[in-house]
Amino acid sequence: MIKNPAFEHRTCYVNFAEHLQNYWNVNFIYHNAPGKWSDDDWNSFFVQIKEFGYNNFQFWIPPTLYEPGPARDNAVDSICKLMKTARDVGIKFNPLITVNTIGAQWYLACPNIPDDRAKIIEFWDFYSKKLAGADIFTIFPGDPGGCNRNGCNHVTYIELCVELSGLIKKNSPDTVVEVGTWGTPFTGWGEDMAEIPDWDGSFAMMTKFERNRKPGELPAIWRGSPERAKRSMEDLIKYLPAFKKDTMFAINLGFNPDSEPGGGYDGREWICKAAQTNRVTSWDYSLAEGELINYPHWRLPRMQQKRLMETDVPYFGGISYTMTPKLNMLAMYAGAQLFIDPTQTPEKLSSEFTGLVFGDPAIGPLMESFEIVPGWGHYPRRIYTKNELQANFKELINRLETCRGAKCELPLFPGAETYRKDLLWHARNFLEMTGEIADTKREKIRKRYYDMALSIYDAIPMSVDERAESAAAGYSKIGLRLR
Repeated sequence: MIKNPAFEHRTCYVNFAEHLQNYWNVNFIYHNAPGKWSDDDWNSFFVQIKEFGYNNFQFWIPPTLYEPGPARDNAVDSICKLMKTARDVGIKFNPLITVNTIGAQWYLACPNIPDDRAKIIEFWDFYSKKLAGADIFTIFPGDPGGCNRNGCNHVTYIELCVELSGLIKKNSPDTVVEVGTWGTPFTGWGEDMAEIPDWDGSFAMMTKFERNRKPGELPAIWRGSPERAKRSMEDLIKYLPAFKKDTMFAINLGFNPDSEPGGGYDGREWICKAAQTNRVTSWDYSLAEGELINYPHWRLPRMQQKRLMETDVPYFGGISYTMTPKLNMLAMYAGAQLFIDPTQTPEKLSSEFTGLVFGDPAIGPLMESFEIVPGWGHYPRRIYTKNELQANFKELINRLETCRGAKCELPLFPGAETYRKDLLWHARNFLEMTGEIADTKREKIRKRYYDMALSIYDAIPMSVDERAESAAAGYSKIGLRLR
């Protein structure tokens, strides 16, 4: 029984967009491809996250599902069924849409172009009607998303949020609107985005700019100055009376990808100001898990540190994100538990979890050895030698082999045995890659990883950001620079 949790609003956010598809994620978009979850699968997943301690399920309605047709029709039918399943289990339902990103090519529609504005309104009107009754609807600024054409700036986004909030409330009066501020802030709006010559709003032109930028030049987005961040939040506070009183605002501790306060990008002052009239949540996206390479995560010390920092400001709640819900159950468990009691230590949480799942508390702390992969999401990684990692992975493999058949005390999805096998698969790969290994072996591991984790892209269109191949290459290079 959950008593007196530190955070009332505890969100499990699963991002199953087209660019984050993998073996351990759910394929929600492509109905004739692998990776679909059955009704029973979804029910089991919701039972699991409720048992972990979550009370809200958030997901992105990807831009691909803007286009009318069978894919969108199937997705809408599935989402409506999903909403009922979540409710029956006792989990709130929370779709999220990037405010102006349209279609499979991620076109960044400009609100100051009448035809583009009509597309934005159409997208939001369609889904807020179809999903009328959703508990929360989150408006997200971008990444991908945003606009700096035709005079667009951060105020354009705020004013668009006011309009869309009214539209959502008109179509679904009991739905709570959450307005995201992700970025410096807000991602991609006005000065936060580069001035791309003759930009047509396409994601392709933005990525071309990104590929061709000079060393030391700021990226295409996330380039807003501290002065702009201050001005953006001052304007948001001025506009608060224009929103419905029950509107929530997602404001991070810091205005950078790692949500780290300080350096002119501190969000705490604005959290306190917004919380005088509205509920405020954190949206610390990369805390529990980054993007790109899929592996078992163990960022518990950083997760605990951030939860403790968040208790110093008047937060209503926050999210714990995953793109691998069938692999990173330990991170999901710890994420929920730290919303309930941020004083729980990483050792206690990880030992408790693997004790409940495998009957072996020692497995949990050993899983920190996986957290040696460079990537998005600030994590002060422990420095291991090759010898230490080799010993740790050998012990982890032995314990995972020994615990086969143990009674699982949690309603785990997709089950303790599947989870055990997947951890073993990664542990054996990491053992090989952290030892002395020839380049030819690394190429075999790259192919092994692609076939296991990313082969869904043989059956579905490659996403517009084309990250699957770089993810496979990155996995095969794990351990390359260890001492």
